[in-house]
Amino acid sequence: MEHITVAGSPEPVPTSPVAEKLLRERLETAREKRGAEAADRLETLVGERIATLLGGGMPSIDLATMRSIVDFVETPAEEEEASGLGRALQGVKEKLAQRGGMR
Repeated sequence: MEHITVAGSPEPVPTSPVAEKLLRERLETAREKRGAEAADRLETLVGERIATLLGGGMPSIDLATMRSIVDFVETPAEEEEASGLGRALQGVKEKLAQRGGMR
C-alpha cells in the first residue's frame, strides 16, 4: 500500500500503487495539456473527494475508486447541462463516486 498526499486532503492517503500511478499520470496530462492551474485544481478536487470517502469509512483508495474519482471530477461543465439522458448518466456517475466505484 502506498501513501499519497493530495491537495484538499490533510493526511496522507493509503492507496494502491496502480491508483497512485493513475492519479500521477492524470495530473501530468492535465499540466501538459491545460497548464499548472488546471492540474492544481484537479488535484484539489480529487483530494476533497478522497477526504470525503475516507471520512465516510473507506479505508483506502484502490484503482477502481481512483478512476471513478478522477473521471467524475474531470467531467466538463458543459456535460452537466446535458439532455435528460445526460442528466441520468450524471446521476449514475455521482452515485458510483459516492459508493467508491463498482466492486
